[in-house]
Amino acid sequence: MTAESLLNKPVAVATFSDLNEKHPTHAKVLNTDLVLIKYGEEVSVLYGRCLHRGALLADGHIDGHNLICGLHNWDYRYDTGVSEYAPDERLHKFESVISEGQVWVDEEEVAEFEEHDTPARFKTDEYLGQYADTHPEATEPYTNYIKHLAQHGLS
Repeated sequence: MTAESLLNKPVAVATFSDLNEKHPTHAKVLNTDLVLIKYGEEVSVLYGRCLHRGALLADGHIDGHNLICGLHNWDYRYDTGVSEYAPDERLHKFESVISEGQVWVDEEEVAEFEEHDTPARFKTDEYLGQYADTHPEATEPYTNYIKHLAQHGLS
Protein backbone atom coordinates (compact mmCIF):
# COMPACT_ATOMS: atom_id res chain seq x y z
CA MET A 1 0.00 0.00 0.00
CA THR A 2 1.14 3.52 -0.73
CA ALA A 3 0.86 6.59 1.48
CA GLU A 4 -1.41 8.15 -1.15
CA SER A 5 -3.91 5.31 -0.81
CA LEU A 6 -4.00 5.57 3.00
CA LEU A 7 -3.76 9.31 3.74
CA ASN A 8 -5.69 12.28 2.32
CA LYS A 9 -2.67 14.55 1.81
CA PRO A 10 0.49 12.58 2.62
CA VAL A 11 3.68 14.39 3.53
CA ALA A 12 6.98 12.63 4.27
CA VAL A 13 8.47 13.55 7.64
CA ALA A 14 11.44 11.17 7.86
CA THR A 15 13.30 8.33 6.23
CA PHE A 16 12.48 5.28 8.34
CA SER A 17 16.01 3.81 8.17
CA ASP A 18 17.48 7.12 9.44
CA LEU A 19 15.47 6.92 12.67
CA ASN A 20 17.29 5.43 15.64
CA GLU A 21 15.54 2.84 17.76
CA LYS A 22 13.63 4.48 20.65
CA HIS A 23 15.31 7.84 20.09
CA PRO A 24 12.97 10.85 19.86
CA THR A 25 13.33 12.70 16.55
CA HIS A 26 11.91 16.11 15.67
CA ALA A 27 9.87 16.86 12.55
CA LYS A 28 7.59 19.73 11.65
CA VAL A 29 4.49 19.88 9.46
CA LEU A 30 2.86 23.25 8.85
CA ASN A 31 3.28 25.01 12.25
CA THR A 32 3.16 21.86 14.34
CA ASP A 33 6.18 20.25 15.96
CA LEU A 34 6.12 16.47 15.92
CA VAL A 35 8.16 13.84 17.72
CA LEU A 36 8.81 10.50 16.01
CA ILE A 37 9.78 7.37 17.91
CA LYS A 38 10.83 4.27 16.03
CA TYR A 39 10.28 1.00 17.89
CA GLY A 40 10.91 -2.20 16.01
CA GLU A 41 9.26 -1.96 12.62
CA GLU A 42 6.79 0.68 13.81
CA VAL A 43 6.90 4.41 14.36
CA SER A 44 4.80 6.63 16.56
CA VAL A 45 4.18 10.24 15.52
CA LEU A 46 3.00 12.43 18.38
CA TYR A 47 2.47 16.12 18.97
CA GLY A 48 6.03 17.21 19.67
CA ARG A 49 5.57 19.66 22.55
CA CYS A 50 5.19 18.81 26.22
CA LEU A 51 1.75 19.77 27.50
CA HIS A 52 3.30 21.11 30.70
CA ARG A 53 5.52 23.94 29.45
CA GLY A 54 5.87 23.45 25.70
CA ALA A 55 9.36 21.93 25.64
CA LEU A 56 10.39 20.06 22.51
CA LEU A 57 9.88 16.39 23.25
CA ALA A 58 12.56 15.44 20.74
CA ASP A 59 14.97 16.81 23.36
CA GLY A 60 13.72 14.17 25.80
CA HIS A 61 14.52 10.48 26.13
CA ILE A 62 12.86 7.08 26.34
CA ASP A 63 12.57 5.25 29.67
CA GLY A 64 10.80 1.91 29.34
CA HIS A 65 7.62 2.63 27.37
CA ASN A 66 7.67 6.33 28.19
CA LEU A 67 8.85 9.39 26.35
CA ILE A 68 10.24 11.64 29.09
CA CYS A 69 10.31 15.40 28.63
CA GLY A 70 13.85 16.70 29.01
CA LEU A 71 12.74 19.81 30.90
CA HIS A 72 10.61 18.67 33.85
CA ASN A 73 10.41 14.87 33.31
CA TRP A 74 6.75 14.67 32.31
CA ASP A 75 5.97 11.27 30.85
CA TYR A 76 3.97 10.08 27.83
CA ARG A 77 3.71 6.56 26.47
CA TYR A 78 5.51 6.67 23.15
CA ASP A 79 3.04 4.23 21.58
CA THR A 80 -0.17 6.04 22.62
CA GLY A 81 0.78 9.54 23.82
CA VAL A 82 -1.03 8.95 27.15
CA SER A 83 0.75 9.85 30.38
CA GLU A 84 1.15 6.90 32.75
CA TYR A 85 1.38 9.31 35.68
CA ALA A 86 -1.65 11.43 34.72
CA PRO A 87 -3.79 9.54 32.16
CA ASP A 88 -5.88 12.64 31.45
CA GLU A 89 -2.74 14.17 29.88
CA ARG A 90 -2.53 12.94 26.30
CA LEU A 91 -0.41 13.98 23.34
CA HIS A 92 -2.22 13.83 20.03
CA LYS A 93 -1.11 10.77 18.09
CA PHE A 94 -1.08 11.35 14.35
CA GLU A 95 -1.88 8.62 11.88
CA SER A 96 1.31 7.59 10.15
CA VAL A 97 2.29 5.22 7.37
CA ILE A 98 5.64 3.68 6.52
CA SER A 99 5.82 3.36 2.75
CA GLU A 100 8.65 3.38 0.23
CA GLY A 101 11.13 3.78 3.10
CA GLN A 102 9.53 7.02 4.30
CA VAL A 103 7.38 7.92 7.30
CA TRP A 104 4.28 9.78 6.14
CA VAL A 105 1.63 11.76 7.99
CA ASP A 106 -1.53 13.39 6.73
CA GLU A 107 -1.10 17.16 6.33
CA GLU A 108 -4.89 17.56 6.53
CA GLU A 109 -4.92 15.88 9.96
CA VAL A 110 -2.17 18.27 11.11
CA ALA A 111 -4.12 21.28 9.77
CA GLU A 112 -7.24 20.10 11.60
CA PHE A 113 -5.19 19.63 14.79
CA GLU A 114 -3.90 23.20 14.46
CA GLU A 115 -7.41 24.53 13.93
CA HIS A 116 -9.06 22.71 16.84
CA ASP A 117 -6.30 22.11 19.38
CA THR A 118 -4.59 25.47 18.78
CA PRO A 119 -1.03 24.56 19.76
CA ALA A 120 1.14 27.50 20.79
CA ARG A 121 2.75 29.39 17.94
CA PHE A 122 6.48 29.56 18.38
CA LYS A 123 8.41 32.43 16.81
CA THR A 124 11.29 30.36 15.51
CA ASP A 125 12.95 33.33 13.82
CA GLU A 126 13.42 35.12 17.18
CA TYR A 127 16.13 34.48 19.77
CA LEU A 128 15.12 31.34 21.69
CA GLY A 129 11.70 31.52 20.01
CA GLN A 130 11.74 27.75 19.49
CA TYR A 131 11.96 27.38 23.27
CA ALA A 132 9.24 29.78 24.45
CA ASP A 133 7.56 28.85 27.71
CA THR A 134 3.89 28.19 26.98
CA HIS A 135 2.80 28.25 30.64
CA PRO A 136 5.07 30.57 32.66
CA GLU A 137 4.78 29.91 36.36
CA ALA A 138 5.85 31.74 39.50
CA THR A 139 8.06 28.73 40.28
CA GLU A 140 10.51 30.12 37.74
CA PRO A 141 10.24 33.86 38.47
CA TYR A 142 13.22 35.02 36.41
CA THR A 143 12.24 33.54 33.07
CA ASN A 144 10.73 36.76 31.68
CA TYR A 145 13.60 38.86 33.08
CA ILE A 146 16.19 36.61 31.44
CA LYS A 147 14.30 36.82 28.15
CA HIS A 148 14.17 40.63 28.48
CA LEU A 149 17.94 40.78 29.07
CA ALA A 150 18.60 38.47 26.12
CA GLN A 151 16.54 40.66 23.79
CA HIS A 152 17.58 44.08 25.07
CA GLY A 153 20.99 43.57 26.64
CA LEU A 154 22.09 44.37 30.15
CA SER A 155 20.73 47.66 31.46
